[in-house]
Amino acid sequence: STEKASKAQTELESGEEYDTTTMVSWERVIEITKWSQEKKTEAVVWSIEVSSWLNTAGVSLPSVELAHRLVSHICWDNNVPATWKYLEKAMEVRMVPPFLVLALLSTKAVPNRHPVLHPAAYSLYLHLLNRHAFSLSSLVNSPNYPSLMNSIHHVLSLSQLYDDYHHHDPSHPHPGVVLVQFLFTLVWQLLQASLQDEGLLQHHKSLLFVDPGLDLTMELDNHHHINKDALHAKNTATAIQFIARFLHHKLTSRILSLVQRNMSTHWGAFVHELERLAANSLILRSLKHLSPESFFPLNLKSNRPMSCEPNNNNNNKKKMKLSSMLAASASASAVQSHNDSSLWLPIDLILEDAMDAHHVMAATVELLTGLVKALQAINGTAWHNAFLGLWIAALRLVQRERDPSEGPVPRLDTCLCMLLCITTLVVTNLIEEEEGELIEEAERSPTNQRKDKPAMGKRRGELVTSLQLLGDYLDLLNPPQPVIWVANQAAAKTIMFVSGHSGYLEYMNVNDLPTNCCKCLLL
Repeated sequence: STEKASKAQTELESGEEYDTTTMVSWERVIEITKWSQEKKTEAVVWSIEVSSWLNTAGVSLPSVELAHRLVSHICWDNNVPATWKYLEKAMEVRMVPPFLVLALLSTKAVPNRHPVLHPAAYSLYLHLLNRHAFSLSSLVNSPNYPSLMNSIHHVLSLSQLYDDYHHHDPSHPHPGVVLVQFLFTLVWQLLQASLQDEGLLQHHKSLLFVDPGLDLTMELDNHHHINKDALHAKNTATAIQFIARFLHHKLTSRILSLVQRNMSTHWGAFVHELERLAANSLILRSLKHLSPESFFPLNLKSNRPMSCEPNNNNNNKKKMKLSSMLAASASASAVQSHNDSSLWLPIDLILEDAMDAHHVMAATVELLTGLVKALQAINGTAWHNAFLGLWIAALRLVQRERDPSEGPVPRLDTCLCMLLCITTLVVTNLIEEEEGELIEEAERSPTNQRKDKPAMGKRRGELVTSLQLLGDYLDLLNPPQPVIWVANQAAAKTIMFVSGHSGYLEYMNVNDLPTNCCKCLLL
């Protein structure tokens, strides 16, 4: 490959000297690409050529500008297999940001997917989407993550699509908000495209890039008609399967659940269209490994508001604030330590929101359980960090009531309930969920013979680690003055129990014990 690259470089230059003292000539990159197309150069050789030229010109990779140039080159004057191979190779070796390319292609390939236009391009877009869209950790952890998400934001005009959720600075949104909305946009676009392909798209104006008014009355000759129609139907089936994969995939489903909780208007429209596709799609019914019943999970079908008063202005403000905090948490995870408590600030907001007495306890537990799972996935942390973030958020809630102002409703008892009851139930749900899955796997396994052995998941051990790490936060463990006696009594009894003296609990006088038993319990 190196010899081919050297030979190609010599032929291409043909006596012409590269100008390395001025700004890179992007026309030169396109010339290399066109020359490679004509010579049917292998993609790896092309990538070496272009990388070498850009390196000489001082352009760092991955390059946003190169992504724009390559997509513009392909769509549509050079829509040939060779250029798509070059683009795929550029994404593979990170010459271009893969997610930016997906954003660019979504505005080109999807609206032009019809048989009379470019169904093959849509097929290749779906291939690239399947290959790259589920590798979100590489995106979040990339050093240029904020600037890249800003580029995607402008390509897709997300501030116009979701104007209610860019209330800070629409020109510089939080990277985390863009990530959530970008993924949601890709899935919703596939959904609307699939609905339109089967004549099920109802509204006249799409929020995305699907154009319901596209003129599709052109006729194909018989030779191309059968092949392109078959490819078009295959593409629709593939898109429907990808929608289901996004909804069921462990990471992407958790990110989409953030849309469910914080963008209720858009999520409601999205779910309505999902239900319409599930109920009416003939292609979905023809798929072997997917059915209308299993198309999307039950937990994503509902559109529960954060409180029982969904139209209340204060609740809407809290939703918008929560969206920003989720975004800040997602973007911070790329640059901060996993132990940084700021990654878990959205939990503080949920706890504060639950304090307004509008929440039912079960709904709060369910909401927090889903939020912790989503944050753990977005931040890419170990579970003990997620548990620690939950404990710290609950302890901060209690500490904010250390010197409560007088009022008709005592908040301290409610705060302690959030710490001791709600938080504990959330942790229990997370552990039982994992161990329940392990039990199901064991029951399905033909080699499993020990039905009496309890399933022990990793999260149980991670919980122990998180409790041990709480010892580093002694200030948070100081109980507020009004409950010091009760807290020390409970801690003292716990110390006696774990030390094997549980039989003496009823005779113990806790007044004779130190006043810092809560700290001692974790040391």
